[in-house]
Amino acid sequence: MATERHAHLARERHSRYLRSLGAHAIAVDQVARKGRRTYGVVAFFDKPPRSIPETLPIKAGRKTVTVPLVVRKAQRFKLE
Repeated sequence: MATERHAHLARERHSRYLRSLGAHAIAVDQVARKGRRTYGVVAFFDKPPRSIPETLPIKAGRKTVTVPLVVRKAQRFKLE
């Protein structure tokens, strides 16, 4: 189970990778995985890529924590 701190670390460490896949916004929010609430990274895409991981691994001390990654389809924000 990932904490909010773990999710923010994963967002920080993997944001360049997610942007290279086409993500235009990356957030941290509570998500449901296997019937349990946990924190995860939410990546927003115009069109989601074909292949994207379900989790993002990070090192927290001596252990590796897997943070859930949720993909959502959303249009980019445009100024009027």
